[in-house]
Amino acid sequence: MNRSAIAMDADKSRQLAQIANAVRKDSVRMIQHAGSGNPGSTLSIVDVLVWLYFHEMRINPEDCRDQARDRLVLSKGQAAPAYYSIFAKIGWLSENELLGFRGFETRLQTHPEYDTIPAIDFTSGSLGMGLSAVNGMALAARYQGKNDLRFFCILGDGELQEGQVWEAAMTAGHYCLENVILIVDRNVFQGDRSVAEVMELEPLADKWRSFGWEVVNVDGHDFAAMADALASLTSKKPKLMIADTIKGKGVSFMEGDNLWHTGGPKYTEELLEKSLRDLEELDHG
Repeated sequence: MNRSAIAMDADKSRQLAQIANAVRKDSVRMIQHAGSGNPGSTLSIVDVLVWLYFHEMRINPEDCRDQARDRLVLSKGQAAPAYYSIFAKIGWLSENELLGFRGFETRLQTHPEYDTIPAIDFTSGSLGMGLSAVNGMALAARYQGKNDLRFFCILGDGELQEGQVWEAAMTAGHYCLENVILIVDRNVFQGDRSVAEVMELEPLADKWRSFGWEVVNVDGHDFAAMADALASLTSKKPKLMIADTIKGKGVSFMEGDNLWHTGGPKYTEELLEKSLRDLEELDHG
């Protein structure tokens, strides 16, 4: 890979924290307004997405399909509200569209769809497919001699129970796809219980290394740590960042509580207001 990670200073880290908090506010508003969605899964990955789109990835705010851009596939598509909020802040969506999330006549579907918003590089929703997609993109770029492009993929830890993920892991290792960067949102919960109860993943890092990957663990809510972690991955192998995160991050009554994997009628306007108050406190903390 011909490009190294971009260093992070304290001022930029504070700026990203402000953006991330705004994305969290958008996300909870969207989910509460829709009457359904995945607040816990969305809030856990916000900091990773903000770091990528507002600091690390090469993108063009004027042209979301710029051929020189880095690509990102949000394989854990249930975190779409954060994705859409970020697009609006970049300028690829109108802020006015956000509360249309999950409506019948909207581009903002429950899971990202390629044909609806040009900024989306791959349709996700059927879990486990994202890494295969970025492998294909990376191989195509190699054959075209575009060696300075990078291909990011975000998987949920529960999603790692899909067999296709491990087929894709083997493929990336075999072809030494050094410009594939996978980030696992390790919030330790899925659907209705903990990941460990459903299907234990540990020793997770060792499993990926055995497939020919370079691996690092990182705090998925620390922007500087993520920048340093990516900078440490310098081999000719595909790269994995296991991002330790908190499900429901930023909202006190959601943090670490898997009851908020989904939000529906229980996510009342009163609870939305409490969520926003929590996030306001972070703005001033």
